[in-house]
Amino acid sequence: MKTVVSIVATGSTLPAAVVSNREIGQRLLDGVEIDDESSAEIVARISERAELIERKTGLRARRFFAAEESPVTVGLELLERLMSGQAWSELDAIIVSSSSTHGFPGLSQQIVAAARGRHADLGAPFVLDVGSNACTGFMYALAIGSSVMQALGYRRVACVALEFSSRCIAYDPLAFGTSTLFGDAAAGVLLARDVRGIATLRSVRASSMIDAETIGMVKGSGMQAAHLALEVPKSARWFMSGPPVAIGATRILVEEIQRVQREGVQIDWLIPHQANLTRILIPACAKTGIDPDRLCASFADTGNTSSASIPLLLDQLVRGGRASPGQTALMIGFGASFSIGAALVEFDQLPDSDRRDA
Repeated sequence: MKTVVSIVATGSTLPAAVVSNREIGQRLLDGVEIDDESSAEIVARISERAELIERKTGLRARRFFAAEESPVTVGLELLERLMSGQAWSELDAIIVSSSSTHGFPGLSQQIVAAARGRHADLGAPFVLDVGSNACTGFMYALAIGSSVMQALGYRRVACVALEFSSRCIAYDPLAFGTSTLFGDAAAGVLLARDVRGIATLRSVRASSMIDAETIGMVKGSGMQAAHLALEVPKSARWFMSGPPVAIGATRILVEEIQRVQREGVQIDWLIPHQANLTRILIPACAKTGIDPDRLCASFADTGNTSSASIPLLLDQLVRGGRASPGQTALMIGFGASFSIGAALVEFDQLPDSDRRDA
């Protein structure tokens, strides 16, 4: 008999600091010295482009974690919220996705070490960091989490996305297309086997379209969780080849939606990775006949939160009171080297309205 895997808790964290497009434009200019006509032209061009960010992408602002906040402390606080009312002794796996490089021990291990001091009944969980697929990381974590529950009989699995993108970006005029789009966030879900919960996983899929050309379109490294003061070399900071990535991402999104539609599934809610609202998400909805009112999107106010974008949107949908039992949601992630992750869930026991507003 096949194991039923359910999402029994969702959670998310958005930083308090809101960074506007104008502020991002100023960050790009902070290191530019106006000492000749050429540099003056750069300043004028960057200022003009910053004013056009919202019109071209749909992005108004993004959130950045404060300097004193770390992935471990944010991750532990999120994990404790996911485990509220649950027995820590039943937490058999913690899988963390993050687009930045943290070395080893990984974030999952550091979070377990921090949690053990507070929760004595925490056992010896399976720990894993997922990072090489960047923005698809959470969907790969979800695929791995559901698989180990099926194969190894794990009782509770936490899948957590921790994204401190602001510390992985080169803020200079040459990196305009990358540095203006990203924001920070943390979000996750708790999976359980053979119990009813918020939603049931009906299908999970993970694959890629990687080849010699696509492998270099999205690349980079990032901060170290244990050594936040270390500066990341500019050569290792994030790079994204804009137009080709947008074309490939739209193709992935459209093909995944159409694949599910061909199976006769009603898609009540679409939860896609938040890469670009006007150039990827809205065109994909138009091509597949998805009602824009059924598109879950946070891009305008959070930017691209990498692997945290899908669990963030799921948590907002659940707590916002818009979804109903029996409805479906299709989650689609796409990331570095055109990796793909998709999952179809059916909502079951949604939180009461008072908890949704918490």
